[in-house]
Amino acid sequence: MKNDSIENKNEYKEFYTEESSVYQRKRYETLYGKIFKTLHHNILAEVLKPLKKNDLVLEVACGTGHTSILLAELECNFISCDLTPAMMQHAKQRVANMPVQPLFVEADAKILPFADNSIDWVVSTRFLHLFPYEIQVEVLTEMLRVLKPNGKIIVDFDNWSSRWLLALPFLIYNLVRYQRIAPYSFYNKISKTKEILSQLNASVDNVIGVGGVQLVIAGLFSKPLAVKLGHFHRKPPLRFLAEQFIVFAHKL
Repeated sequence: MKNDSIENKNEYKEFYTEESSVYQRKRYETLYGKIFKTLHHNILAEVLKPLKKNDLVLEVACGTGHTSILLAELECNFISCDLTPAMMQHAKQRVANMPVQPLFVEADAKILPFADNSIDWVVSTRFLHLFPYEIQVEVLTEMLRVLKPNGKIIVDFDNWSSRWLLALPFLIYNLVRYQRIAPYSFYNKISKTKEILSQLNASVDNVIGVGGVQLVIAGLFSKPLAVKLGHFHRKPPLRFLAEQFIVFAHKL
């Protein structure tokens, strides 16, 4: 699947249908995946603290449930949607024994089946890095359409500065794991991302760095140590080392 065609709905759906059975293991059950998952969940839980009991949360592109399980643990009132039923099936299984069960909806992130100004929070993780800026704008526009005025949006992106600082390790990783040179993702500059959201009538409240593949070195000795070191990537001056950054914003 090539980057220049990932926005094609059928190709995207076919790829993630095939990937669904191994997605969770490949992303979150490796040594680095476990470190990233802990850091990512910790930040999301903190950002979601202002959530009120009756707030309605929409999770866009839930995948196999990496964030769904956290939302269920926090006992959120939420809807999870994804384009690929096979991915959602794994998410359903992950939250099956939780006290709070979301409503799962098959949906295209570019055409969300929800009314204007109807959602209190939109959460979308490990998703927008798949698309170039112009597609990101389309998806963000749709997310903000369904969000209520002053509603909160949490989205994350792959970090441009980390990608180019660690260009050689990333190249080796892609050659060894995927037998390719270029990754299947797009890297955002924080300044450009904030500018896009501002143009879409959203105000950025915080930008938090998460992860960093170099943390795996510390993880070889101690996962808690790697997680502790990862906290230094949350904000400047070391945020440029983070693999991704999470944007917390609200609709004006």
